[in-house]
Amino acid sequence: MNSEPEKNTVLSGSSIPIAASKMFTYPTRLASAWKPDIMEINLPGYLLERPEVEIIVRQGSTRSIENNSGNIYQKIYRKLTAPMQVDGSYILDSRYETDGNIAHMMTGVVPQLLAAKKLVGDKITVVVRSNATSMAKNIYNLLGTSLLCTDKDIDGKLILASQNFMYSYDGWYTTLCADLDFEGLNQHTPEKIFISRKGARSLINESEVEQILQTYGFKKYYFEDIPISEQWSVARNAKIVVGVHGAAMAHLILNRHKVKLIELFHPGYVVDMYRNIAGAVGGSWCAVTGQITQDVIAELDFKEQARKFAATPTRIDINSLQMALEYLEISAK
Repeated sequence: MNSEPEKNTVLSGSSIPIAASKMFTYPTRLASAWKPDIMEINLPGYLLERPEVEIIVRQGSTRSIENNSGNIYQKIYRKLTAPMQVDGSYILDSRYETDGNIAHMMTGVVPQLLAAKKLVGDKITVVVRSNATSMAKNIYNLLGTSLLCTDKDIDGKLILASQNFMYSYDGWYTTLCADLDFEGLNQHTPEKIFISRKGARSLINESEVEQILQTYGFKKYYFEDIPISEQWSVARNAKIVVGVHGAAMAHLILNRHKVKLIELFHPGYVVDMYRNIAGAVGGSWCAVTGQITQDVIAELDFKEQARKFAATPTRIDINSLQMALEYLEISAK
């Protein structure tokens, strides 16, 4: 039986205004039947509603937490194995979130941990699964948090949150991350950065995109090739970002400079999660979409395969990109 809460804090709900913006497309005959042309699409603004998040501390067992991991063997193991007693530390069980996707970590688990630290201090042990990714372990180590790798249930003082989905903390990124310090912080990274990708969701004409961005003073990064501490530093310090849509954008929850973000998309997979993050940290956003291929409309609109092109490479039109740079008032160096 769980006890009454020992401590609690409430992060109030928020309505975040997301400004109207634009999307610039690859030249297409959808714009002009006789000659392909760029479509400049006006995107209306909206209010991003986020409910309040209550974080509580109470004595109890992680068996009281609903296990949505989907791993049947882990569930059986925890049911048949005696819980582990942990004393002298507060317990944050992070085994219910995908620790292989850094966007899930940055928008769900990390803000919850930072909020919990404001409530109970640094004496927190984060529980991760026995085969947790090295990425997850590195993140918690950077945050100076003790780790416990186990698939057993835990008895102790639990830290629980009323909301546990990604982006629950959109309205609190600036407050929670404002004074974040971590080992390896680099204060001298570029103001203009180009975040590209290798493999899935890469740019077919990356060298062409990189060449034009260099004339504007951008430096290219592959976040998969640099340590997490450097990823955090780059995202924190950047004033202008051009980036291929992907999990690397989630680092912008750390941004301190009201970032201007130009997000590059495959035309069959345009989503608003990082538009929301840019707005949440006081920044601005616009989009550039790549070349439409003959299967996009058939798969996306008629077969309703929303993620069909989520990992597909695309080709970006340089004139569309320059229109986006001009729209956000970004000048060449």
